[in-house]
Amino acid sequence: MLRKLNVQNYLLIDQLELYLGPGLTVITGETGSGKSILIGALGLLLGDRAEGNLLRDAAKRCVIELEVGSDPGFSPAAEWCERNGLPWEEPLLMRRQLDPGGRSRAFVNDTPVRLEQLRELGGLLVHVHSQHHTLLLNSSAFQLGLVDHFAGVGAEVKQVANGYSAWRKVQEELVRLRDEERNAQSERDYLQFQYEELEAARLVAGEQPELERALSRAEHAGELAGALQGIEEGINADRGIAALLANVRQHTAKAARLDIGVQALAERLQSASIELKDIAEEAARLGGEVNLDPKEAERLRERADLLNRLQQKHHVENADALIALRDGLKEKIARIGSMETQLKELEQREKSMRIAWMQQAEALSTERAKAMDPLSKEVGGQLKELGMPHAVFSFNQTRTGPAATGIDAVRALFSANKDRAPEPLDKVASGGELGRVMLALIGLAAASKELPTVIFDEIDTGVSGEAADRVGALLKVMSRQRQVIAISHLPQIASKADTHLLVTKDHEAERVQSDIRPLNAEERVKALAQMLSGKKPGKAALENAKELLKAK
Repeated sequence: MLRKLNVQNYLLIDQLELYLGPGLTVITGETGSGKSILIGALGLLLGDRAEGNLLRDAAKRCVIELEVGSDPGFSPAAEWCERNGLPWEEPLLMRRQLDPGGRSRAFVNDTPVRLEQLRELGGLLVHVHSQHHTLLLNSSAFQLGLVDHFAGVGAEVKQVANGYSAWRKVQEELVRLRDEERNAQSERDYLQFQYEELEAARLVAGEQPELERALSRAEHAGELAGALQGIEEGINADRGIAALLANVRQHTAKAARLDIGVQALAERLQSASIELKDIAEEAARLGGEVNLDPKEAERLRERADLLNRLQQKHHVENADALIALRDGLKEKIARIGSMETQLKELEQREKSMRIAWMQQAEALSTERAKAMDPLSKEVGGQLKELGMPHAVFSFNQTRTGPAATGIDAVRALFSANKDRAPEPLDKVASGGELGRVMLALIGLAAASKELPTVIFDEIDTGVSGEAADRVGALLKVMSRQRQVIAISHLPQIASKADTHLLVTKDHEAERVQSDIRPLNAEERVKALAQMLSGKKPGKAALENAKELLKAK
């Protein structure tokens, strides 16, 4: 229940502290006095976006604060705080601040929250119904939601919506895979050709550097063989290094016999002689391995040309990259080959999901159909209580294609006169009739434990006379279950209030400002009389006002 509203520096309000009690509170005032300003302030607390210049004094901060108490055994606010990791305090404090620089901040129990969090919490605490909400009755989606609410199928509606979302994702994946498979099949022959070309090349990892070296040897085979032969002959020929070294070794041996210190030189020359012999043998061996066959050089050249051509064709730098490309093509071709299997599996999955979803949607449709007739009768009964004795209200249920809401389209049918068959509500109902239909629907929901504080913002527009009295009576009945706050211009409704608040605008002040205050018994009589006959009510109007209060 809303307990206290504080407003500072908001539009025509300098400072307002408004206490709100249980039961029915009616707010009245002249047109333009500022009644809608209160709804705007509450809207900001409930998460509306701050648009336009809302600060009365542009240099000061605007603060709107709401104190909310919880009913014993039912505290959606406490559950919300726990779910969002916020401290729970009794009473709950919601605050919205608008700074001069345009910054907006929101708080719950002095803890900063995001605007969407404030909006979620507000939706758990307060329902605001205005003429705009009455116009929602013309929306087929809104009408379907009403049927679902009264049918008590919220869980089923959510299940159908979730199932439809999952089914749609599979359908979208199926379309994507079909497109991919169709494109891939047209590309498959080309991919297969590329793969077979690379496969035929018999690519070997690390092959290219060795190939380039082998080709270089083959192209210079004669020169290489001659050089190796020159090395071997330079060492082993009659006048080669080995012969010269043998002569040097003889002289060293003589010297070593005369001086033991020369022995080390002899040993080093021995090692050099062995090393030269090994070099000559190795050069001879390598020379013998040089392939002077021009066909081998041609084969290596063709292999190198093949690798270079493939690299240029596929825009890669080396043979290893060609191997990676070949393996990638193989995998892609394999995936194309498996797409048919994937498609069949996904098609079967989509079919199963469609069948399961249709069963859920059919069951939901049946529950809706069951609820429509009793709901229509109850609404019709309420409309009679609201001064429409010949009103007929019903729903026309038609089948639609699959949607997140199921397979149903619902259209409310209405007739206010016994000589007219019911027609679509949006085609035949006046503003006042729409308002009474909305009141009837809300009245039926008033006993719901989940219905929080309800605020009606001139929802009685277009209603007068006896019908206005009946609207007031319905609001009074609703207020026994929930806190009801109604902004009204009708004395019949104001007379039913437990608390009557009057909004006034002071035009004499230096700056025009609005104020709101509760009326005592004597002030209520005068206010109702003014609503009946004008600013200077006569004796008859005052007596009529007293009678209205007695009939409360």
